[in-house]
Amino acid sequence: MSAPAVKEILITGASSGIGMELARQLGVPGTRVWLVARSQDKLDALADEIRAAGGLAEVRALDLSDIEGCGKFLGQFIAEVRLDELYLAAAVSIFGEVKDVQPEDWDQIYRTDLLSYVQWVQAVYESMAKARRGRIVMVSSLAGYAGYPTSVPYATMKAGLLGLFRTLRHEAPGHGVSVHLVSPGYVRTGIYRAAIYRRSNFDNTLKQIDEMGFKMIEPAEAAEVILKGIKAGKEEVIFPGYAKLLAWIAPRFPWLVGSIHARMVKRFRELSA
Repeated sequence: MSAPAVKEILITGASSGIGMELARQLGVPGTRVWLVARSQDKLDALADEIRAAGGLAEVRALDLSDIEGCGKFLGQFIAEVRLDELYLAAAVSIFGEVKDVQPEDWDQIYRTDLLSYVQWVQAVYESMAKARRGRIVMVSSLAGYAGYPTSVPYATMKAGLLGLFRTLRHEAPGHGVSVHLVSPGYVRTGIYRAAIYRRSNFDNTLKQIDEMGFKMIEPAEAAEVILKGIKAGKEEVIFPGYAKLLAWIAPRFPWLVGSIHARMVKRFRELSA
């Protein structure tokens, strides 16, 4: 008798935040979770946790901004593994006005937040389309819909993911592949601690977010909302409530979002003075 089929799931950004919580919730018996991020130690610890819960886990320490290195991995991986689901959750953020952003900042965020997504989607989608089954989930941000002054490179790449999703979603179903875009508001992850800061800092950024009244949710809750939405068949998962509202308002009443952005810029400059 042959062994029962194992669902193969790969998650990038799995060493922290939403990616880590997705791995925990997806790493159940009957699945093999491929954990991808830069931190070998954190991935190893997470893999042990998943195995202890009865799931299977494999670790690959990769820098998503290393397009060449990831390309070599993807070529070999796709030849050996028939992937069922791909969750892309790696990201780098930045806080600072464009006048202070450096060229290397744009490059890093472009490679991590947009180009890596395109690379992994292209490689995995082709394989899934041939198999006529699969799921691709891209973790983006409310910033892709509404913009984010003082975090322009980040918002720019997230808007790029929105464009990728809105077009690929029409091609993919004909090949048996489902494509999903996840756009949360503020989630309490390590992205703020690890962000690039130009004339700002971690404490001021969290102070400003708190003053705006946008409550941060925890990564475990975010992962739960994402998986529940996907299970319900939603192509776009936007949360929490304020994020869903702003994503709806932004293209219809831009002046209203503009007033929020104006306050954000004013307060940023006060804190940065």
